[in-house]
Amino acid sequence: MKQLLLALITLVFVTPALAQDDSETASQEAEQIVERAENTVSILQPLLDLERELERRIEDLTAQGDRIDPEEIALVQTELDNARDQISLVVAGVSERDYRTLDEGKFDLNAEVQNLLEPFVLVLNEATSDARQLERTRRALDVAVRRLDNATIATENIRAALEQTSDPAITERLESDLLIWEERLTLQETNVEALNQQISDLQSARTTVGRNVNSAFQVFFRDRGISLVMGIGALIGVLILARILAFAGTRAMGWRGKPKTFAMRLAGVLLPVVAVVIGILAMMVIFNMRNDWLLLGLTIILLLGLLWFALKMLPSLIDQLSVLLNLGAVQENERVLFNGVPFTVHKLSFFTDLVNPALDGGEFTLPVRELVGMHSRPAAEDEAWFPSMKGDWVRLSDGNSGQVVAQTPEMVVIEALGGSRITYQTGDYLAATPENLSHGFRSEITFGIGYQHQSEATTTIIDQMNAGVRAHFEALLDPGQIRDVDIEFLAAGASSLDYEVEIDVDGSAAHRFEEIERELARCMVNLANRHGWEIPFQQVVVHRA
Repeated sequence: MKQLLLALITLVFVTPALAQDDSETASQEAEQIVERAENTVSILQPLLDLERELERRIEDLTAQGDRIDPEEIALVQTELDNARDQISLVVAGVSERDYRTLDEGKFDLNAEVQNLLEPFVLVLNEATSDARQLERTRRALDVAVRRLDNATIATENIRAALEQTSDPAITERLESDLLIWEERLTLQETNVEALNQQISDLQSARTTVGRNVNSAFQVFFRDRGISLVMGIGALIGVLILARILAFAGTRAMGWRGKPKTFAMRLAGVLLPVVAVVIGILAMMVIFNMRNDWLLLGLTIILLLGLLWFALKMLPSLIDQLSVLLNLGAVQENERVLFNGVPFTVHKLSFFTDLVNPALDGGEFTLPVRELVGMHSRPAAEDEAWFPSMKGDWVRLSDGNSGQVVAQTPEMVVIEALGGSRITYQTGDYLAATPENLSHGFRSEITFGIGYQHQSEATTTIIDQMNAGVRAHFEALLDPGQIRDVDIEFLAAGASSLDYEVEIDVDGSAAHRFEEIERELARCMVNLANRHGWEIPFQQVVVHRA
């Protein structure tokens, strides 16, 4: 029952509607055919007249016998072929010439390049036509003025000569020449006036163009400007869409927050390239749909330039690609030296992040090409990223010492005792092998006593020295800042028995390292006075024979 009802509905409503649509379509097609036929008849007659006229001209030229001009015949024949091709287009809607040459399939590179560059040449020619015409007219005016001057001088000289002669033969020749130069004078006067008028007209036209700049801009943005905006919009739209798809794909694949695999890196490299290519193709499609051959040609030339540049840079691009894929000498999460300072490769991408956590502003973003030629290695466990931190006390091999008040990838500033500041380039600072005192340091001196104490030199005196130094510094420093005191017999010198006196101090007393060295010497002298140890001086004994 339902099928029967559907069939009745189709028969009653759908079939008449379809029949009506078909009849309307057929009627419109018939009207278009009639309209085209009327246009064909109205256009065809002048073309047929032109064809007959060109055929008659060829017959006349070929009937001249020995005076035949092959170049003129070829020129007229070309015009005749073009006229016949136009007749074919009007009558049949198909070019006879294109129909005959469909199977040739020849590719002429020079012709294709000329066709590609033709729009640019035409635009440049049109843009500079007024200026070039004005320059040519000015040069022609200079020539005309010089000829006018010459004609004036010649006319005056001939007239002066006529006043001075009575010879009929000379007079006849002079009058003949005067007539020629007067004609030339009149011609050049007219020529100068015409050229001046032409220059004035050209300058007025250029002024008019200058006044109509706004109109020109409106025309540009209405036509070519709209095409440019649409093309760039298509390119940007494709890039944004590719970015969104990449983000969605990363979340769908569960790649976010995970270490990058080779597949992830390969996708990260290929996706931007494919997106740019598709975006440029979309832009070219927009230009083609709007028949803007100038912008389309510019895009093609830009692509050819990029291709040529890519071929020239192919070895470098291969190196950069290997780095991006984490297959090169620099790899992610490894340690690399940049300007002599160690950094970790935090994020390896087209723009790579280098990080040194021990430096102020210790973050760099480098293009991947800057990493080509570098080498990285895995960082050792607990490996320091810099020999000091801001606030540490350091002692350098050049004799300077103080507290680090600033350290950046470019420079390190040390504030010495007293407040003066010393600035090092970071590389020079590292070359000075800084000794960091803030983690603990040792002060030591060499102290000697006389040989009369030789019997106690390695026993009692060492114990007395040890106890005396410890007591002195326990009174001077805070509790716990003294890590160790050590006194060792060093050597039996030429004039004294020498000891090495050492004290290890915690880094919290680093700001007093110079004071501790002075106090150590002072303490040893006080001990010598207290215990009656002679402090010898170097002396020379002379023996007589």
